[in-house]
Amino acid sequence: MNDVSVNGVWLSTLNILLVSRDLPPLPDTEENTIKLAGRDGVKNFGSTYAARPLGLGLFIMGDDYYGTVANLARVFDVKNGPAIVIFDDIPQKRFIAEYRGSMAFDTSTGNRKIDVPMKMDDSWIESIQDTELREYGDGLSFGEGYFYISDSSFPITASGQTFTVNNEGSTLAYPLIRITGAFTNLSLSDGSQTLTITGSAGANDVFELDSDLDKCSVRLNGVNAWSRSNGVFFVLEPGETTFTVTATSPNITVEVIYRYQYLY
Repeated sequence: MNDVSVNGVWLSTLNILLVSRDLPPLPDTEENTIKLAGRDGVKNFGSTYAARPLGLGLFIMGDDYYGTVANLARVFDVKNGPAIVIFDDIPQKRFIAEYRGSMAFDTSTGNRKIDVPMKMDDSWIESIQDTELREYGDGLSFGEGYFYISDSSFPITASGQTFTVNNEGSTLAYPLIRITGAFTNLSLSDGSQTLTITGSAGANDVFELDSDLDKCSVRLNGVNAWSRSNGVFFVLEPGETTFTVTATSPNITVEVIYRYQYLY
């Protein structure tokens, strides 16, 4: 561990060395309780995770101290919004964090040691790439974490066909379901919920059903198509989920696109 990337900039290229990091194995918890009049104690509705702090200890190298600090300030400028942080010794995971608080300078090192406080509003760590299938020859590099043989893209040519998705993360995933191709009156079931899409789709049509809690959208070729569905959105538990597709004359590809999320 001696390098960190912030929004694609490896700090070693700026003559900045990563010498320490503060990453707690678990975020702090927040209790969800209410006090009821006339009753002792509180009513507990369980605990949730708070935002997770992320601290970086950086050392300024080279002779151009002030120029390097200026570059560092531009990298962590809060106006840039949340940053994608990747450590060289954990290259398959990314941390979405933002500069919070104030930088602390260690005077014993001539101010060359700088502590940068950050915070992850979403306390879960993510896989560096999502599960979307990429093809060889797309200009991508080996080792970047892309999926060239995907377990999340499935050709469906018969009604009643099944496929299994394996969520390798440690928490729930809210996927984008992309359905490309021709069918009539499609149903997609995970055994407990069933999504339906009414009517017909052509060979070049693309339905996208986004389960993200901030979106929950249904689109056909980029246009709102909520009325074509029954508004069911899937949530993937850790481990395997088996789906069953039923439709008239299906000739489609179903992609289940999401990132694995981890506690640590």
